[in-house]
Amino acid sequence: MFKSLKLTFFVFISASMFFYSCTTTTKKDEQNIESTEQKYEWTDCQNCGMPTNDFPNWQVMLKANSKNLAFCAPRCMFIHLADSSNNVATSIEKMEVTDYYTTQKIDGTTAFYVTGSDKTSPMGKDFVPFSKQEDAQSFMQEHNGKKIYSFEEINKDVVVLELK
Repeated sequence: MFKSLKLTFFVFISASMFFYSCTTTTKKDEQNIESTEQKYEWTDCQNCGMPTNDFPNWQVMLKANSKNLAFCAPRCMFIHLADSSNNVATSIEKMEVTDYYTTQKIDGTTAFYVTGSDKTSPMGKDFVPFSKQEDAQSFMQEHNGKKIYSFEEINKDVVVLELK
């Protein structure tokens, strides 16, 4: 009887330890999870009002003036930035656009943007983003692109010229 009670206790303790170790996280685990997760709440486009979740391969998230601004496509973001009355262009803290080929979020301030191609976003003509200039060049050749811009080159005049 003592042996079976001892065996039952051992099984209970072992199962409890296994369950506990598989279901708990340490502070370090929680910090790692928090640092890798996107903390954005995708909402309607700040410029046109379309739901950005409907277009995940075109989404843009911009943080400016300590506020997150969501856009359905780079086009809407650049139109919004071209509007000098909102002061967003001068207060960008972070910008993530979606690389056309990889569909990964990339830094929009270092991206290369192709215009005039036969590929359009949900909004029509757009600035198609890439993390690598070589990818932008390949895309431009494959899809009849007109020009490649860096983020710094895109201003109100370029937005008007490329989106008309």
